Amino acid sequence: MRNPSAKYKLTEVEKATVKEELRAVLIDLARNREIATYTDVCNRLHSVQLHPHSFIFAHLLREVCNEEEKRGHGILCALVVSKSTGIPSAGYFAGAALRGVDTDDLVVTWQADVESVFALWGEQA
Repeated sequence: MRNPSAKYKLTEVEKATVKEELRAVLIDLARNREIATYTDVCNRLHSVQLHPHSFIFAHLLREVCNEEEKRGHGILCALVVSKSTGIPSAGYFAGAALRGVDTDDLVVTWQADVESVFALWGEQA
């Protein structure tokens, strides 16, 4: 059952549960060659209710994506986009810049990550 009070603060157990759910959602998106909005991703989480613009959601998304990238699973965050712009938020591009990726053309940077994730997970399907 969803915890309606968990929009902005989670226990350590809830965080671990949400991270596993979030990881599964992102991998499902990758295998199906889909992108989703932040709202859509939050709506796919069943253990807690998170607001798509909350700090905790952004933090957990970043953690999951960083962990999966270290495992060689690609930049899964590329599959989560803003409803208004159709591309990821500034945090995604800040992360790309920290990885040393050229972010002069944000759309090209993002599209390359999306195609890379689709190719990687399409092979594992």
